[in-house]
Amino acid sequence: MPMPSFSRSALVATALAVVLLALLWLYAAPQTPLRPGEVDAYMGAIAAQTQQPGGRHDRVALRRFLEADDGAPFYTVNLYDFRDVAHYEDGARYEDGAEGPPVSGRDAFDRFSAVMIRLLARQASHPVFGTRWSDGGISRWDRLVIVRYRSRRDIAEVFASDAFADASDHKWAALERNERLLVQGLQVPELTLPLALLAAAALVYAFVRQLQRSRRPAAPALRRQAVAADS
Repeated sequence: MPMPSFSRSALVATALAVVLLALLWLYAAPQTPLRPGEVDAYMGAIAAQTQQPGGRHDRVALRRFLEADDGAPFYTVNLYDFRDVAHYEDGARYEDGAEGPPVSGRDAFDRFSAVMIRLLARQASHPVFGTRWSDGGISRWDRLVIVRYRSRRDIAEVFASDAFADASDHKWAALERNERLLVQGLQVPELTLPLALLAAAALVYAFVRQLQRSRRPAAPALRRQAVAADS
C-alpha cells in the first residue's frame, strides 16, 4: 500500500501549527511556585553582582515578593520620568564615544530597553502596553510601560542575569525618577487565545488541503498503470 503524499502547503501549515503550539506551551504552561532554595539562590546571585550601579534592588522587598510566589503570571506597571540629558556615574557619555551631542534620557533608556526585550523574550514574557509620551499638563511621567511576566521565577531570572545588571547603567542614567507596581491583571489581554486560534486554524487548513489532495482524480499515467496492473 503506497504511503500517502502530502502537499507542500499542508506540510507548512502543520509545521506552523507545531511551532504555535510550542509557543503556547511556553507562554501558558502552569508554573510551580519558587522553592525556598531557589529564592536563596536567586538572591545570592543578585547580591553577588558587582556591576555599578547595577539593578539597585530593594532586596528585602524582592525576597518577600519571591517567597510569596503562587506560580501565576503577573504584571509590572512602570512609570518613568526621563532626564533631559542622561547622567552616567562615570561622567558624560556621548553618542559616538567621543565629542558629539550628549545622550538624552530617552535615548539612554532605549538602550536599556533593547536589552530588556531580549531578556523578557527568553522568559516567555513581554510588554503588553507602552507609551511614547504623556500629557505633561496632567501627568508628571514621560512614559508608562506594562510588562507581563509568566511567573516570579522569570523576573528573578532576569534580575539575576549579568546582561540586566550591565544594561541597568543606561536605565539609571536615563531616569530622574520612576515607580513600579506589581499586580495580577483582571482585564489585561493575554496571547493564549490568539496563539491557540492560530494553531487551530493552521491545523484545519492542513487537514482541508490534504483532503482536497486525496480527492483529486488520478493522473492519466497513473490510471493507465492501475488498469495494466488489473489486467
